[in-house]
Amino acid sequence: MLQELYDHSFYILFVVMHATGFALSCPALLHTQTPQGSIAWVISLICFPWIAVPLFLILGPRRFDGYIKIRRNNLDKNDDLHNTSHSVEQKLKECLALDLGDRASLFSSLGQLSNLSIYKGNACRLLVDAQEAYAAIYEAIEHAQEYILVEFYIIKNDLVGATFRELLLKCAAKGIRIYVIYDEIGSHKLPSGYIRSMRQAGIHIQPFYGKRFFLRNIVRVNFRDHRKIVVVDGKTAYVGGMNIGMDYIGKGELGYWRDTFLEFTGPAVLQTQLAFLENWHWSSENLANPIDVKWEFVRQPQDTPLLIIPSGPADQVPLWRTTIIALANAAQKRLWIASPYFVPDEATFSSFQAAALRGVDVRILKPEKVDHAMIKFSSMTFLPGTVPFGIKIYHYAKGFMHQKVVLVDNDIASVGTANLDNRSLSLNFEITALAHDPTFAKKVADMLEQDFADARLVSPDEYNSQSIPYKIICNFFRLLAPVQ
Repeated sequence: MLQELYDHSFYILFVVMHATGFALSCPALLHTQTPQGSIAWVISLICFPWIAVPLFLILGPRRFDGYIKIRRNNLDKNDDLHNTSHSVEQKLKECLALDLGDRASLFSSLGQLSNLSIYKGNACRLLVDAQEAYAAIYEAIEHAQEYILVEFYIIKNDLVGATFRELLLKCAAKGIRIYVIYDEIGSHKLPSGYIRSMRQAGIHIQPFYGKRFFLRNIVRVNFRDHRKIVVVDGKTAYVGGMNIGMDYIGKGELGYWRDTFLEFTGPAVLQTQLAFLENWHWSSENLANPIDVKWEFVRQPQDTPLLIIPSGPADQVPLWRTTIIALANAAQKRLWIASPYFVPDEATFSSFQAAALRGVDVRILKPEKVDHAMIKFSSMTFLPGTVPFGIKIYHYAKGFMHQKVVLVDNDIASVGTANLDNRSLSLNFEITALAHDPTFAKKVADMLEQDFADARLVSPDEYNSQSIPYKIICNFFRLLAPVQ
């Protein structure tokens, strides 16, 4: 009797799983970004539904439907955030950068995609490595008068994390309003006591996925909040590559840590606030009581044109991927990119090859040391497609390099949180500050020149001379790029 019941239940489950796999093959066919990905998912869902169905539910979606729904509802209901965004754009019109020469179409198209514009009146300061970045951020926090906005992918409960928390607690004790977003995956080791102590002090701290139903969050686990943002009083903002932890000051397993942050003041701070507020609305689910922040700005004499690009899986088109391809297409003399992870999709890599064939000096700087083995093997497969096209790959040898910096010719430079891998190109919430200013670009060029001096040029022979099993491993891990 029990055996018959077991056999019957197994038969029903078998039919249900295969029917589910067949049903999911339709959205896989319709919404997967590449033909290769569509074929892989369809075959897996139909032939191996026991494994493929749960994987597809977690890894398959490329757009964050829940976030998109809230964004669309905000527009339909004409809510406070939408009204605020519109009024800020109106207020900033006086700083609109109109004299961009042959770069006008580039920034116009990126502005339309991001629903933001490039504004003059900003002052930018490069912060090289954690000691310089943390010092600047800590000083700004200590001098906060009204509020602080904080958003990090990783917050660790180590000496740096404890110092950061104590600093925020002191500010909270002075009556300063503090709002913190952290990513549950990146900060999975953050103990509840750390969070509880901040809440007890009156600090508003939320995980990116908030308090939503657990199973709903599981199927969204592939979408991460990878942004690193600090905004103080609506006057000063910081974005860049570092999180909060000892690793970033070179006290971790990887040793010396090379990273870059950007400090800026002016109209772009208000755009950064908007990006933070949209994520806060999602994480807190509290649309009725929006954060009270300032929307005034002081135009800076440096007058740097700056565009803030907040990208993520809720974009109508993948904004970071579109941005990096557009920058590659716009490059005339050089395209220098520093990224710790180099596993671009075919379209992005092809844009680098096309730029190199035009005579552009294309250089990719990535670390010799790696913190993810799969990334190391995957990135090796791109070497044969570099030198024949004129692309130079450099491995940073002084330590672990984690900065996310782009330099185009002598007038465009960016600092942000986005890497050159599938996560940043399609899945993660990222933020990038893109400047059009020869003076700032020169500072970035000088910084990267020193980084190249601390790196070695990589030859395709480092891949071509490897054994067949090694190449098979590398190409196998490249197939897993969507989950790396």
